[in-house]
Amino acid sequence: MARAVLLLGAEGAVAEQLVGAAQTLEIHLHIATHRELYRSCPDELRKQLAGTVFTDFRSTAYAVDQLAEYCAQEGIGGVAVDRETLSPVAAALTDRLGLPGHDPATAQSARGKWRMAQNLRTRGVPGPRTVAVVSPEAAEERLRSAGLHYPVVVGPAEGSGSIGLTLVETPDELPGAVRRALKWREDSTYGIRFDAVAVIQEHLKGAEYSVETVLHRGGCTHLAIVRRMSTGGRNSEELGRTLPADVDELTRITILATVERGLAALGLRDGIAHSHLKMTAEGPRLIEVGAGPPDGPVMEMIEHATGVSVAAAYLQAVLGELPDTRPTRSGAVALRFINTPRHGVFRGLSGLAASPHVIAVRSYAEPGDLVGSTHSKYTRLGHVIVLASGPDQADARADEAIAGISSCIES
Repeated sequence: MARAVLLLGAEGAVAEQLVGAAQTLEIHLHIATHRELYRSCPDELRKQLAGTVFTDFRSTAYAVDQLAEYCAQEGIGGVAVDRETLSPVAAALTDRLGLPGHDPATAQSARGKWRMAQNLRTRGVPGPRTVAVVSPEAAEERLRSAGLHYPVVVGPAEGSGSIGLTLVETPDELPGAVRRALKWREDSTYGIRFDAVAVIQEHLKGAEYSVETVLHRGGCTHLAIVRRMSTGGRNSEELGRTLPADVDELTRITILATVERGLAALGLRDGIAHSHLKMTAEGPRLIEVGAGPPDGPVMEMIEHATGVSVAAAYLQAVLGELPDTRPTRSGAVALRFINTPRHGVFRGLSGLAASPHVIAVRSYAEPGDLVGSTHSKYTRLGHVIVLASGPDQADARADEAIAGISSCIES
């Protein structure tokens, strides 16, 4: 019988990599998405799909009923997601069908910072102290009663990444930060409604890392520890990442042990996860876990550095097969994002010097696109990836490559 996987969502670089990996592995890849989003998918991607089903992810119950019927008709043997926002739907669907997947009882917490923080704390996984608030007026009292001290990080209770996050340093700044976080009420791609809750978290100090992990029947294979770099400050913006992270053996062991405790606490069993943490003076603290593939550029980084296809390993894991995670090469890779604080019409990028060390350049915007976000100070326009023999050399080459790039934006 043909191997078939249903991919929930098909937008962006992650979907493109999963489609390519499915072709290589001779897996029939189907997608579930919204009709209007499907129209924006590249023709080349659509041609490689075995089938498409349109659903409404705003209702998990509706989507699971509809998709379970489609999976039965098409002989689907695994369910993947292109972003962790859809992981609760995937967990409910795989549970309904008896397929490899995550624990549906805890899957919802993989999408929300408040539920996740509660789950991790209950199971003794070290992380930032976290409180939830539903109004700006209650924020200061909740902060004091939890023993939190400034600075703190305020953000939406649901959603992923740094969208809507603010570093708050004084009591006067707290109400405005909470109001901004409470405005983040739905996923902009699928219209999934979020809880009207904001979270206030302890601001952790220390080096920042992510860990990319493939899961098979609850067992973990860690593909990489990646060092993350950001601007810091009130509206911190990620600058890039470097792989491998230059950490000593004891630090590596404690980071991975903390991540594994977190994955078990969240009931993640078959698939892929990316964990975000800081190495503080007291040891590693797990900030959040995404129950889905990392961003497309990170998947590229790992493959260039190790030879492991993250997309292929993910598809194998959701089918219940033993993922191929054997490294075939050893190198260092650095990623730098091309960011801009400007708003206006994007006209293009210039100034990238020719270099044999630059192995990937990608622009996320097309000439004529409107760029600029009301939710963050910077807009991410693209990225550059460089290859080197070690992390220090990779950093130097990446910084050199990004220094000469400028963006043309008309106000």
